Amino acid sequence: MNMKLHGFLIGSDIQVDIDNKRLIRISSENSYKILNLSAVVLKDTVMKLLIFLLTHASDHIVSNEEILQKVWEENNLSSSNQRLWQVVTELKEKLSLIGMPQDFIINRRGEGYKINSTRITPLYYKQ
Repeated sequence: MNMKLHGFLIGSDIQVDIDNKRLIRISSENSYKILNLSAVVLKDTVMKLLIFLLTHASDHIVSNEEILQKVWEENNLSSSNQRLWQVVTELKEKLSLIGMPQDFIINRRGEGYKINSTRITPLYYKQ
């Protein structure tokens, strides 16, 4: 049985849908059983960065060099620290649109990036 990564569950209400390049948040107000839905679509490089951070940076800091190598260079993209900063900024803006805290992605100056969450669950499906 071959399993493929579909996405991630962040906390209990945010789903990362890799194939469709979107983040979806479904929250509820218990008193009236009302569901609130927020969704944003990510550009290809932004999604690649998010996947890499969720996979590798939830328990330790990942260096800028490693991110540039894995997200940009291994995908035949031109890499630079300026481009990394731009894409991280765009990702943080998209995350804030669905209610994620500003400190979900932490930048340790001179070291790299880390995800500030302990509740990240990879979601797989059978191929």
